[in-house]
Amino acid sequence: MATDIKLDQGGDGNWVVVEGNVLKTTAADLMLDSPFRRLPGGSQHRRALVHNTLDGLTINFNGDYRGGVSIMGDVGVSGDIATGQVASVNAVISALQSTITVLQDRVAQLAALAGVVVIPSWRTKTEVDEGDDMGMSVPSAEELGLIVEFQFDQNNPNFADQDVETISPPAGTLVSRGSTVVVVINLAG
Repeated sequence: MATDIKLDQGGDGNWVVVEGNVLKTTAADLMLDSPFRRLPGGSQHRRALVHNTLDGLTINFNGDYRGGVSIMGDVGVSGDIATGQVASVNAVISALQSTITVLQDRVAQLAALAGVVVIPSWRTKTEVDEGDDMGMSVPSAEELGLIVEFQFDQNNPNFADQDVETISPPAGTLVSRGSTVVVVINLAG
């Protein structure tokens, strides 16, 4: 494709059209500034994109656009997302998982003192029968002292073979040891 710069384009002649496959500048800052759209006060600059000193790309450098940054439509991100250059989303998720594990342990301790158990969120018949071997600490019905009444569904397309469809009372419910729990299992084939 041949490159071209076309001046006085658009319906009112106020557009500049740059045609080509790549538009490169060796400038560090790209400023987009419409005086009619500025809010009062703030920086004299409107640095939309800045090649920063850490060889990164900064959008809305120094908060020059007082109205912030809006992204319309879908957004795809590969790599970590950092919030305020302090913690990555993965670190926050990891901390939350640790907190959830501590809370689950405390609830289990309180439940044991009260002589009750929490019905787990079993995913498969194997988890109901044997517990979880994936390190998720999902106990079996036997470990919890529960009596399981299995019911079977045939070829439910929303579940794989041996998947738990429903648990009654539902997962998270406190029940006495020796209680009966109805678990519906999908059988494919």
